[in-house]
Amino acid sequence: MPKLSIGIPVFNGQEFLPELLDSLLAQTFREFEILICDNASNDRTPQICCEYERRDSRIHYIRNERNLGAIANYNRVFELSTAPLFKWAADDDLYHEAYLDACVRLLEENPDIILAHTGTAFIDEKSEILPFEQRTGSFIDPKTGRRYWADVPSIGDTPVAINRFWQVLTRARWGTHMFGVVRREILQQTSLLPNFGGSDRAMLAELALLGRFRCANERLFLKRFHANVSSALNHEELKGFLSTDGKRYSRRLRQIKAFFGAPRGKPIGLVSKWVCFMLVAAHSAKTTVQLVGQNDPRRAAHGYGWPGALAPGLRRRTPG
Repeated sequence: MPKLSIGIPVFNGQEFLPELLDSLLAQTFREFEILICDNASNDRTPQICCEYERRDSRIHYIRNERNLGAIANYNRVFELSTAPLFKWAADDDLYHEAYLDACVRLLEENPDIILAHTGTAFIDEKSEILPFEQRTGSFIDPKTGRRYWADVPSIGDTPVAINRFWQVLTRARWGTHMFGVVRREILQQTSLLPNFGGSDRAMLAELALLGRFRCANERLFLKRFHANVSSALNHEELKGFLSTDGKRYSRRLRQIKAFFGAPRGKPIGLVSKWVCFMLVAAHSAKTTVQLVGQNDPRRAAHGYGWPGALAPGLRRRTPG
């Protein structure tokens, strides 16, 4: 059995998937398997996956009979894994060749660490790293001038569970820690990804109550911005991309429910659980005020967050 299972959930990933697979196969750490879970793609994704599967015995291709939605596909690829360590990999991101080595070493040398990751850099459609401004610590999109701040590596790296929980609530802007390497037995103790936009932070909040995160400072994880990224979808399109069940729901209510439910069943004590409930209430109130007052820093002209929804004509695939 390999030490690590890498799960790649994909739908119509022909544009960037080969580059991701090349970056993973070039890793200096070699004891892994790659599980590709294809969500009934209708482009060249199946042919690409079969070609790589023939090329390297560590790659295993699974195709869903129908599109389950992105959330269910992410959860399914984890459930198909068997190795003691696991990581998700989005089909459009890239990794420096030393990424897995750095993460696995952190976990092996620190038994109290449950999730290992590295610093993050942002790249564009051509895989070029966005210019970094040392003065502000931000990456700048040359096309728009917009600044992006990566999640700080120190999120979750404290022995106090409540502090880790609060850091995820307030500082995990992108939720990129979910693409780190995690101990499988710990991830099994969470609800995995619930069905709503931004569910990565809800899962990370559960993980934060189960143990410490640790990140190498080097920027070895490369997160890509491109026209088809899920953050370019509007709210209704994003719902259709994440789930194909057609159910109508309030993202905000599901998010609050997930955060309030995160402490249940976690080994942190009754007082700590009540503190977590109060932290969620305080953070939810603050976020609501920001949204009502249109002061959400994620949407500000020079905010830290998403590029925002694109006009349908600017996208090159149908969400699903």
